[in-house]
Amino acid sequence: MPLASNLSFGARLKLSEEQDVEKPVHQPQSQQHLPCFAHHALDPEFYPSDWCAPLMKTPPPGIIESWKDDEISDGDSDVQEHSTAKQSSVEPKRAPKTDGKERRGLNDKRTKITGGRPAVSKRVTADLDSEDELIVRMKEARYLEKDIAQALIDRGYTAYNPKTIGTRWRRLKVALQRRQDERLDDDLSDWHDDDDDVLIRAVEKANAAITQSRAELEIRKWRMVADFMKKEKAVVNFSSNACRKRFEDLILGCEKPTPESIPNPSPEILKRIESRRHKQRMIDEAHTLATGEQTNEAVIGWSSMQQHHF
Repeated sequence: MPLASNLSFGARLKLSEEQDVEKPVHQPQSQQHLPCFAHHALDPEFYPSDWCAPLMKTPPPGIIESWKDDEISDGDSDVQEHSTAKQSSVEPKRAPKTDGKERRGLNDKRTKITGGRPAVSKRVTADLDSEDELIVRMKEARYLEKDIAQALIDRGYTAYNPKTIGTRWRRLKVALQRRQDERLDDDLSDWHDDDDDVLIRAVEKANAAITQSRAELEIRKWRMVADFMKKEKAVVNFSSNACRKRFEDLILGCEKPTPESIPNPSPEILKRIESRRHKQRMIDEAHTLATGEQTNEAVIGWSSMQQHHF
């Protein structure tokens, strides 16, 4: 006879009605909980006698209490770590707050000046003191501005920023030039040998620079002319070169006649004239439409304001 556990539900139900089925016998379980520590003994009624003995002696009560305290503290630390990890996963990390001055100090790329006297406002004059005289001599010797600033600091003078050195040098140079003009007028100074040659070379360099600047300004001028023509008359679309050439031809009187000024135009010229007029009509219609839309928007806006306020 097959076992009842191997039969289907219907077959087992039918078999139980016809004959008794042997029920499985469950072994009795121990009423004592399993030990939590090694010094606890097992239930002798359920386990063999050689298994029931504890594995270690019972520790003193103080040690057991310390174990319990450790378990409680470990549990608290686990809860704290879990809450901290949860907060760190939810809240984004923020950068530590720093004062504005500290941020400017960290990100400031300006040259730091250490030593020397603090920079104060000082009048620029041709009567040089020791500081200005050092600046003039080193500038004339083509020293770098940072080297001049460091030289002033090393001598205990004002701690200028290198950029300030350049600005003060330009003002001192103008003051010295004015003093030199006064000396020339009073016949207290003269032009010396080789000064004229240097003057001629300087004039040539200045003329070259001015010529380059004029060429750049001329190019810019005709670009502006083309833009102004387009703004005034939208149908035209001439480049800066075309505008310049047409203007030069007008000055010389050799300009090409316009199609409209030809007495007996050919069909091709008439076609060009009609094409230009068609483009102008389309631009005028678009301009009228745009002006009407702007007017309607203004009227609608005014009426909505009137309804809202009145």
